[in-house]
Amino acid sequence: MEPKRRTLSSKQVSLVAVFAALSVVVIIFLPGIPMIGLAGARITLDAAIAPVYGMIIGPYLGGLAALLGGLVVAGYRGWPIFSILTSFSPGVSALVAGAITRKTVGIAGHRIKGWICGALVVFVLIVGWYLTWVGQRAPFYPVIHWAGLAVILAFRGRISSLFKEGGKRGLSLAVFLASYCGLIADHMLGNIIFITGIGWFIPLEAVESILRSMNLPGIPALFMFMLPISTAERVAMALIGMLFGTGLIIVLRTSRLMPITSCD
Repeated sequence: MEPKRRTLSSKQVSLVAVFAALSVVVIIFLPGIPMIGLAGARITLDAAIAPVYGMIIGPYLGGLAALLGGLVVAGYRGWPIFSILTSFSPGVSALVAGAITRKTVGIAGHRIKGWICGALVVFVLIVGWYLTWVGQRAPFYPVIHWAGLAVILAFRGRISSLFKEGGKRGLSLAVFLASYCGLIADHMLGNIIFITGIGWFIPLEAVESILRSMNLPGIPALFMFMLPISTAERVAMALIGMLFGTGLIIVLRTSRLMPITSCD
């Protein structure tokens, strides 16, 4: 028997387009957070709501919507390589958040538990950090990322149960935890892209100038210096995601417009 070919329905295409457009609007019209180490670059605030895409329309479609939004803006700005690559960060965030709020997800024709999929993505990204020269000199930096992985392993399928049947409080907790786990995946991928880009599309001289101005001995020290700021930033974004996501999901469920996916 030939495997069934899966095609997107018009409703799914519409939902991807709506969330991609939302990302474009947020990236262009909201100021974002200045990124230390790269002049003119900003952490765009679509990162805070991208996990919600995965929770609503599923990990893959949500990830696609977040990715497309970033790529559209990158094209609008002349296709800078950093913007193109970092467009994948909110996509990964939506993927992780969407996976751990689902009981199961499909991978290569097989179904696995959603929390396992999310945990694997986060774990691979953490391993990726230690494979970089910066990661080997700053081994304690991924503490917030290990914390996210610990959340997934501790709650496992309970996050998906709270998301689906936990009432308003349970839903809020599930959205917050899923948002945080998605955001630390986004963060780690962005870190790896930044490190890889030094000397390529990120001028080494510019980074060294910033290090001198901050009296830091090297790039690993820059990451450790930024750790408290990154922690507060990711928690704040998770709270924004919780407020935005919980409200939107309740409205969609009340109006019976919440999409139902095969992995619910």
